[in-house]
Amino acid sequence: MVAAGDVQLKENGLQLSAGTLGRLTAALLTKRFLILTGLSGSGKTKLAHAFAAWIAETDEQYRVVAVGADWTTNENLLGYQDALRPEIYRKPTNGALELMLRARDDRERPYFLILDEMNLSHVERYFADMLSAIESGEPIALHSATEDLPGGDGDTVLVPPWLELPKNLFIVGTVNVDETTYMFSPKVLDRANVIEFRATADQIGDFLDNPQRIRMEALAGKGAGFGTAFVAAASGDAPSLAELPATIHDNGAQCAADLKARMVEAFKALAPIGAEFGFRTAFEISRFVAFHAVLTGPGWKFSDALDAQVYQKLMPKLHGSERRLGPVLKALEAFCTTHDCTASLEKIRRMQDRLKDGFTSYAEA
Repeated sequence: MVAAGDVQLKENGLQLSAGTLGRLTAALLTKRFLILTGLSGSGKTKLAHAFAAWIAETDEQYRVVAVGADWTTNENLLGYQDALRPEIYRKPTNGALELMLRARDDRERPYFLILDEMNLSHVERYFADMLSAIESGEPIALHSATEDLPGGDGDTVLVPPWLELPKNLFIVGTVNVDETTYMFSPKVLDRANVIEFRATADQIGDFLDNPQRIRMEALAGKGAGFGTAFVAAASGDAPSLAELPATIHDNGAQCAADLKARMVEAFKALAPIGAEFGFRTAFEISRFVAFHAVLTGPGWKFSDALDAQVYQKLMPKLHGSERRLGPVLKALEAFCTTHDCTASLEKIRRMQDRLKDGFTSYAEA
């Protein structure tokens, strides 16, 4: 699946760093909420859109929604019951609720809600109900009526009093970091994998050799045959790391033991500033590593999956002064050097360089 998608996305104009699609796919299978962050124009929204178009059978299965700077309540995603006509439920015009209702009625195919520039407004204000529903599995209260309500005269997709977020609904948020946006709270970052996008001089040079737009129409539906299996994998248990086929790794049991040792080591490195992780993060990391192994197949390296999770799960919450953060970054630098976490090590060194100004954060380094 990943190999086919990687080739097709690159052939149709998408610039991808090595391993990006594998990390994105493993992250979505691990949990149905993913954050893409980084430089404006680096391809975050295009990648989310392209992946959704590639694996979906029709464009009814995904929606790109631009988050507004005036989003202060969940009404922009979930709508509201009309106060003057309580028999009517006003759905948001951006199609977000319609997508959720279609996903509810079509459980075997994947649906994607892409929230573009998610931090233009305070995420905790408009996304809290959905974030809680992703974690708890509890339904969201939509209106007070006892029956399903139409969105208007002739509407056939009725809105129930309560909505349980479908397990085939995947939410991808893109985040730009500049003076017009709000920082995410650690509570939000802790609930997602965070994949950072950066462009190198070589990548810009390669792109300028043959600049072209992404051909969405050529990608559409090419990976639809994987859709049902994708939903089934995301809804079920992860593969057993200890029982990996020998074609992927010759000692899965050792991989499982190594993951335990590395996570305990990382926990101890983060604990001095209260940035250690809980059981949810530990569970999601173990799930990611197993999916990453199966998706990569022959040639998979444990260090690549470990590197991805240090970068995507453990580091995004890090921010602070030199006095507070300096010793932790030094400990993580030693950890990443010892365990061949090259991407994380590069990020740590950028953060250390920013500490010369007295303060650094994951988002700004």
